[in-house]
Parts: sequence; structure tokens; C-alpha cells
Amino acid sequence: MPDILEIIENRFLVTHFQPQVSLKRKAVVGLEALSRGFDPQSGDIIPPTLLFEQARDRASRLALDRACRTSAAESFAALLRRDKGLMLSMNIDASCINEETRGSCHLLNLVTRCGISPGNVIIEIIESRCEDIDALMAFVRFYRERGFLIALDDVGAGFSNLDRIPLLKPDVIKLDRTLVSAVDQQFHKLEVVRSFVQMSNRLGCLVLAEGVETAEEAMCLLSNGVDVFQGFYFARPAPGLDAVPGMASKVDALAERHREKRTQQIADAKRLYSSYDLTVLTMCQSLAETPAKGMASALSGFVETYDTVECLYVLDMRGNQISDTVCDQGRLKTCKRFLYEPAMAGADHSLKEYFLPIQAGLEKFTTRPYISLASGNLCITISHVFYHKSSGRHRILCVDMSREEESACGR
Repeated sequence: MPDILEIIENRFLVTHFQPQVSLKRKAVVGLEALSRGFDPQSGDIIPPTLLFEQARDRASRLALDRACRTSAAESFAALLRRDKGLMLSMNIDASCINEETRGSCHLLNLVTRCGISPGNVIIEIIESRCEDIDALMAFVRFYRERGFLIALDDVGAGFSNLDRIPLLKPDVIKLDRTLVSAVDQQFHKLEVVRSFVQMSNRLGCLVLAEGVETAEEAMCLLSNGVDVFQGFYFARPAPGLDAVPGMASKVDALAERHREKRTQQIADAKRLYSSYDLTVLTMCQSLAETPAKGMASALSGFVETYDTVECLYVLDMRGNQISDTVCDQGRLKTCKRFLYEPAMAGADHSLKEYFLPIQAGLEKFTTRPYISLASGNLCITISHVFYHKSSGRHRILCVDMSREEESACGR
């Protein structure tokens, strides 16, 4: 295998592209450039990990980074002539961004020479590799002012510094494979993804999920606000025009499958939540006639009667808990009791998600699924106002319904 200097000097490099697909648009919207080396004698491809491991010093890393960028831009220029709307995602070795390289304009000069508009280029940065934050900020500011888009790569990976998001103000956030893998089966991963999507919507940037390998991952992410995908499920990296395969049938099938699944989920959820509403209304009607001394016994009876009920408690209209929390003891976590403990009478719920809508005037409210502080399990809470006849006051029944039987994207 040739050494790194020989590879750089003789351009023993080839660029493969991996498509970035929008399911809503049913189209390839971008291509990420991925560099490989090759051995001219054997014709063997040198994988990227082995290629970049050889560039051990700063000078060779910078030279290799620029050689890879040049190969990527020249290869993409031919594709862009066929489709003017394609975006090129190009990785920049952030460890090469420092005072010495600052102001070189290498990338700007390169795309200009290749006839590529800066508006068609997304600069991908793994910010954790940059040791000079001032130089990085200047780099980002310079290229953004000239029309380039900035992507923060590997977000959610172990070394990603989330405090850089408000500093760099990226146009694209690329969710790392570690978050995407099996996201349809893991509630905690999905909640992290939802947080990134919600934050990105507010910041005005796009979320792209990379490393998508299954239809289930893609559908789960699509259901939760992600639209652009990259990964082996859609296409493996390939050179030239082979990188833009005819994926219409796969994308159409996935979109149709997503529509059918979501329609069924919505119908199932409507039936399920209607049954929950009926259960809670029945409880409220019973509690309305129950003397204050018999309320604890009535709540215990509800837990025994309804299999889906985990915990029950009653609040006054100020959000103060006036009953102890009655729970299905078989459902409570036996560990982490420091974190998960049913609240006692006197607890203040005035800032809880299930109380504030009631205070605002609603008669009933249902939360999204969350991990209950009472049981440690995935649940929803339904809060419902009822008039307690013996006290002559309005009360709020709060019912934690178990959602543990659902997969992460089963909602």
C-alpha cells in the first residue's frame, strides 16, 4: 500500500457519495462525499479509517483533508450539471481549523474553480475535534456569509459538545447513528431525538438522521419530525452516478407503509383513549358520591378493578394533593426508590403538566407518555375535574395509566 505522502501527491483518492433522502419530497436532496484511497498496483480500495490513520501529523492531515475536498468537489461538479438542486455535504477536519489555516479561502476558491455555487455546499463539522474555538467561529462566520450551509455532525455521540450548538448556529444537525439505531424500540432514545427535533424547529435548522438501516427506524423518525435520512437502508456509498440510484419504488413503498401504519395507530389510539376517558369519567362519578373518609378505599378499589391503572390521587383546585397516592404495588419499581416514590397528601402539583391546563379552564387533560415519578414506569396521566358533593368543592382526579406495553414508536 502506498504511504500517505504518495497518496496525496499522486491523488490516489476516489470519492464515493451517499444520498440524503427526503421522504416528504420523495427525492434525493443531497450527497455526502466520502473519501477512500486506492492502491494503483493492486486496485484495492483503502478504507477511510486506514487512510486517515496514516495522517498522523498536522501537516499531513491538512494536506489529506484538502486533497479529499478537491476530489469531492471535482466529482460532484459533474453530478451538479445534471441536477442543479443537489446539495454536496463535505466533511472538514476540524482539527485543521486554526490560526495557521485561517483566511486561506481554500474551500471557497475550490468550489468557485469547479463551478459549484456556495449555496449548494453543506460544510460538515465535528466540532469536538477543533482545539481553537475562535478560529472555528471565524471559519463558520466567513463561509456562512458567503452562502455556505453549516452542519454539525455526529450530534448525540459521546464526544459532541451540545454547548456549541448555540455558538455555531448550524443550518443542519446530523443525528449520530448511536441515537438512530433501534430508535423505534427504545423510548429513552426517542425522547432525545424528539428534544433535538423540537430544539431544531425553534432554531430554524434541519434535522438529518444518519446511519438509518431499517424501515422501522425511518418510519419512527418520520413520525417524530425527521424528514431527511441517510444510511444503508436507502443506499450504500458509491462513486459518480451510481450514488444516485433509482429509489422511487423504495421511497414510495416506505411512504405508503408509513401512511397505513400511522392511520392505524391513530385509529387504535382514538379507541384506547376513548376507553380511558370512559374509565376516568366512571371513577369521577363514583367519587362525587363518596364521603371524604371513604375516598382512599374507593381509590384502592379502582386500582384493583382496572388493569391499566397504575396510580391514583386527588388534588384540590390549587394543585395541592388531598389524598395519598394509591398504587398498584406490583407495578412499582423496587429499585431507584430515591428517584421514584409515590407522592403523599400535601404534595404540590401546581406546576405539573397535568394540572396547569386544568387551572387554565379545561375540564380534562391527557399528558404525553413520560416516565412516572411515582412508579418509574412509562405512563400517561389523565386529570379530570369532578364536583365532590359531601365537601361542596370541585376536585381533580389524577390517573396514571400504564403505557409499558408500547414500543417507542407504538404511539
